Amino acid sequence: MDEQKIPLPAWIAWAMVACLAALVAGLGEFWLVEKARSQLLRDENLLAEAALKASQNQLEAERILGRRQAEKAPAGLAGFGAALLSRPDGAPAGAASAPPWGVVIWDGANRNGLLRFSRLPEAPADRDYQLWLEGPGSPYPSDCGVFQGPPGGDDRGVPFNINAPVGTGCRFILLEVKKGGALTLPEARAGGSIVLASAPLSGRISNP
Repeated sequence: MDEQKIPLPAWIAWAMVACLAALVAGLGEFWLVEKARSQLLRDENLLAEAALKASQNQLEAERILGRRQAEKAPAGLAGFGAALLSRPDGAPAGAASAPPWGVVIWDGANRNGLLRFSRLPEAPADRDYQLWLEGPGSPYPSDCGVFQGPPGGDDRGVPFNINAPVGTGCRFILLEVKKGGALTLPEARAGGSIVLASAPLSGRISNP
């Protein structure tokens, strides 16, 4: 006996077609989303590469600018330095007479410095101390400032300005001069005396 076939409702076929259509639509939308996401990732990578390249270019430009500025800077103005000041007659700091001595420290980039000394007597009421930077050729000698000696203190530091490069062959000299200082080093030498002097940057202290 043949089994009786039960006819399927007509709406089932339409339901299957609708499900297939929905599946195809869903897969198509998923593909579009993934495609858009891939494109977004590619765009982000391109932006990141562009930003990295821009940063590298900026760093290279800064290095080139810094190198050019360093090349244009006068010799001796690129960093810090220090020099010992002692009596020009060569008397040692430990001698029985306990001579004065000092240290000059400078910052070439900012063109300033600090003079510290020990046992430097206070200048008379009508006299001052004047610090000079001496060197070969122009723009030397250069006046670094006028000040009066300490009122009995040895730990005082005197700030000063540098108006010329501190280069090879230069030395600092401290003179006792007339009140207010001198306009030129020859005038200071003529009207005063050297108290302390540093060695030239490339040699020994020469007697003035």
